[in-house]
Amino acid sequence: MQSSTAFFDPKLQSLIHEAIQNTPDGIGIFDPEDRLVFANAAMADVFSMSADHAIGLKFEDLIRHLFKVGNGLNLETDDIEQWLLDALKKRRSSLFRSFQTDTSDGRWLQLTEQLTDDGHMFVYFTDITEQKRIEAKLQKLSSKLKVQAETDELTGLHNRRNFFYLAEKELRRCQRLQQGVALLLLDVDFFKQVNDSYGHQQGDYVLRHICDELQQELREYDVLGRIGGEEFALLVPQVQSERAFMIAERLREIVAAIVFDAPLAEVRMSISVGVASCSTADEPINSLIGRADKALFEAKHSGRNRCKAAD
Repeated sequence: MQSSTAFFDPKLQSLIHEAIQNTPDGIGIFDPEDRLVFANAAMADVFSMSADHAIGLKFEDLIRHLFKVGNGLNLETDDIEQWLLDALKKRRSSLFRSFQTDTSDGRWLQLTEQLTDDGHMFVYFTDITEQKRIEAKLQKLSSKLKVQAETDELTGLHNRRNFFYLAEKELRRCQRLQQGVALLLLDVDFFKQVNDSYGHQQGDYVLRHICDELQQELREYDVLGRIGGEEFALLVPQVQSERAFMIAERLREIVAAIVFDAPLAEVRMSISVGVASCSTADEPINSLIGRADKALFEAKHSGRNRCKAAD
């Protein structure tokens, strides 16, 4: 069995010291008075000092130095004394603490603080910059996939599934507040003729342009979605029937006034709109859709380019 005295071998001690000094991880020790009594090169570097200059300084003095030189740990403050007051409330408040922080050169560190029984604090950090980069990339990808799952690719509006989800949510809110709500179904008139005469690429351009114009007229909490090829649904909260019909007419007029770029400069488009209103939002979304659809059918079969209110 190997003797424990082997751990005190000068050669082994030298190797351990060399490993501690050369590791990219930061290692430091503060005494009970919060004075730095040991720091390897990596730890001293985050305080923007050499180890020789850092050892012997108190935590507050190290932080004030950082604030003065603007390097090392990132201190997002204009008032360093207030920052220190807030930091000291957390520091030594528990036997173990772990948190993330960044540096002025763009690195991220996972930093841990461990208090010993005699009041010394062992501080350790490891660089997690690559981990943070991967996390950010995954978060960006997740957000992109969420948008793709909820958005109509052509128009950028809510797709059918997301429209119904948001409409149901808004209906419940209006019902709690006993506010009126309206459901508008909008259908682009004679859209097939655009595709047949100018091609689907130009047809896509027409739909996008119409949607852009419609969105500019809507409030933040209005819900507009594409629920079919050239059919759209709009939930308008906090309105009664008369106001809802005025909104439908306004949208119809906006579409009729659109002037397209060449080769569609001579093309004029219109929409037909069916409007279903509910004074207290206590009607299910499918019922509103059904009534609006009947009104839309009447608008289409009575000449198009018009709005009809449901019974």
